[in-house]
Amino acid sequence: MRHRARRGAVPAYHQRLTAEEFMKRLLTLAAGTLLLAACQDGPAGDALLHPETRLRSVAAGVEVDPALGSALLGAGEADPLEVIVTFDEALTTGDALAASIQQLGAGVIGFQHLPMVAALATPEQVSAISALAGVRGLWANTSERLLNRQVVGSVGADLAWEAGYTGRGVGIAILDTGIDAGHPDLAFGTKTVQNVKAVAHSKDLYTFPGRDSVTGLKTPKPAKKGYEVFVENVENTDTDNGHGTHVAGTAAGSGEASGGKYGGVAPGAHLIGVSAAVGGVLPTINLLAGFDYIIENRKKYNIQVVNNSWGSTGRFNPNSALTIATREVYEAGITVVFAGGNEGPGEDTMNPRSVAPWVISVAAGCKLAEDYGQPAGSAANPTNSRAHCEDGRDRLLADFSSRGIPGDAMYHPDILAPGVHTVSSRASTGLEITAFAAQHDARICSIEAAHVPYYTCIDGTSMASPAIAGVVALMEEASGGKLTPDQALAVLTRTARAMPGYGEWEVGAGYVDALAAVKAARSLR
Repeated sequence: MRHRARRGAVPAYHQRLTAEEFMKRLLTLAAGTLLLAACQDGPAGDALLHPETRLRSVAAGVEVDPALGSALLGAGEADPLEVIVTFDEALTTGDALAASIQQLGAGVIGFQHLPMVAALATPEQVSAISALAGVRGLWANTSERLLNRQVVGSVGADLAWEAGYTGRGVGIAILDTGIDAGHPDLAFGTKTVQNVKAVAHSKDLYTFPGRDSVTGLKTPKPAKKGYEVFVENVENTDTDNGHGTHVAGTAAGSGEASGGKYGGVAPGAHLIGVSAAVGGVLPTINLLAGFDYIIENRKKYNIQVVNNSWGSTGRFNPNSALTIATREVYEAGITVVFAGGNEGPGEDTMNPRSVAPWVISVAAGCKLAEDYGQPAGSAANPTNSRAHCEDGRDRLLADFSSRGIPGDAMYHPDILAPGVHTVSSRASTGLEITAFAAQHDARICSIEAAHVPYYTCIDGTSMASPAIAGVVALMEEASGGKLTPDQALAVLTRTARAMPGYGEWEVGAGYVDALAAVKAARSLR
């Protein structure tokens, strides 16, 4: 079996792996984060009046995001900071911690399914929060980056369709910039069964305490939960970018606007759009709220897989808020798929969000011939469709696709899917993507004039990741709904097509094979 060696150390999704146990199993993980400790047991109080002493005021044993440390140093005494507070579920609850934070005078956003709360707090309040019972880490509300002709033939999805599997009944959540469900391929109410968007900037969503009219004491109010910050049933939630619409089309677009030519990998699946975008970026708090929404609504929409075509740079940290959140999604039985990153071709350039052992990390490559099984570079694979692909070997790995570390059991993608010159659905309001891809559409991808209003061409692991999410939906249908996240990874990697000349640190197990994967998944019935 060619899946990651580290997977053997990870229990099934319904079992909980503590951060301490995980650290022992990874042995020499370089987290790349800053542990800030103080001599005192509680907050430093007046020390926070002096910026240079603020970092020493954090309670001992609480991990602090370096980005938050920098923000604390630069903040004034009354400047509110958005802080994500992770906690130990054996020592406290989200509601109890939220109430304690409110009693300090800070605002809170809770989460229904994640062991964390968000706080809008001054530096002095942040110090006091660090000393509350059960607090494990403090994290900044930073932003994640988007990891920017159909891939159906290359991944073998058309052959899976012929075998009877299109992803029918399976829900694919797209956590991204949103979905324009006014697009014929992504029609709202039928293909896109739910489409939600964060209602406002996160700073407008915090719940602050009231005051008792008799005593004047601060009285906590029930905090708004993360999943509640979204407005539901919005036809177009991809209002300024277009990235999420393109991703959704690759995963499960119907191909309606092109007579099926540019349909997605799992055309029988339905989509749940979760827009975490604010002004074209993806704030951490919105992404956490998105995961909370997906877990909360998993049964309602039969969400079996979530695609994440976004990420950052730097080292993987098992204690970060986003890593903890993806673990909770995995434990809820949902397969988590991540773009591996666009920082290649250098070593050790993986998107750290894709490194967690419970997610599937996807590398990007070139499309194979549309006639499945023809050799790369054949007449059915014109030269202009192979830009970005490496010279030598078999020219299948994209030059921009992030690489892991040779010989490392953890830092490498799991599998490769096409991510070069991918044609998929165009959002009517996706100005950023439209402007970026203009010359791709006509000159490189040769999209017919009649189809240009509905489709556009983009490169990136962002495009490879939803291809894998679509294959997971096919596998889920083939298994009769019995596929677990661990089984999804094992089947994908066991059935992948080998890529001679490439190392695991570059392409994982190899090129995805949807037909082989659904056949293997069928045996799980």
